[in-house]
Amino acid sequence: MENKNTRIQKAFEEINHEGRKVLIAYITAGYPSLQSLGPIVKALEDGGANMVQIGIPFLDPVGDAPVVQILSKRAIENGFTVEKFFQTLSKLREETTLPLILRAYYTTIFGYGEDRFVQACKEASVDAVVVPDLPLEESGILKSKLDAIGVPLVPIVVPAPQERIKAIVASGGGFVYLMMGPAENETAFVNQLNDFAKQVKQITNLPLCLGIELRDPILAKKLTKDADNIDSILVGDVLMETVRHACETNEFCHLTDELARIVEDFSTSLVLRR
Repeated sequence: MENKNTRIQKAFEEINHEGRKVLIAYITAGYPSLQSLGPIVKALEDGGANMVQIGIPFLDPVGDAPVVQILSKRAIENGFTVEKFFQTLSKLREETTLPLILRAYYTTIFGYGEDRFVQACKEASVDAVVVPDLPLEESGILKSKLDAIGVPLVPIVVPAPQERIKAIVASGGGFVYLMMGPAENETAFVNQLNDFAKQVKQITNLPLCLGIELRDPILAKKLTKDADNIDSILVGDVLMETVRHACETNEFCHLTDELARIVEDFSTSLVLRR
């Protein structure tokens, strides 16, 4: 299901039409507090983020960067709960029109209750859900429940046989996250990414987002220039490291300005395609 007429589709259509790639900013909810979620999202929006992906803290987020694992643990230690998160998210939805993508491990969804989770997504007007630890073969029930409220389950694909990729892409919607391993150098990485993206483009018309979080605006600019088959990039680790540093050095009063500056650096690197 491609979920036409959504904020996500509109963002991709408008921004890609301008020759730019969509910038998705990732943050972990609950650190330093749930109350900080609103100001942080506003800072990301002010800096030029086109969408925001919000991660629900999980004690064993093996698919996340070390800084995300650390801050997830701290958020939970600070009293984070899924119930409080959705209450905060509903208020946040009233303050921004940006597409909000929710990233949650299935263990969290299962513990909270699938039906309860889906209903909370509906009430908070979540635009899409990413579940990194949910294999294709076990995604059908959750997908059907999310489909019923018009919220796509975003597929994550890695290099694999064409039929496997086709099945994974068909299981979701909104856009597609592409995941790849390391390459010898940036040029090799971009070439391999283009080849992989071209393979996936033969299967779906959904936008493609590089699911590897970028840390360097220079690489983002190179991808914008040379990776024609990629429609979006993800920035997250550098943002969460900034949050961590600000809190550990008691410089939180400058955090939102710094987050906006970092996002702006990435946003301005997404120059017009040739």
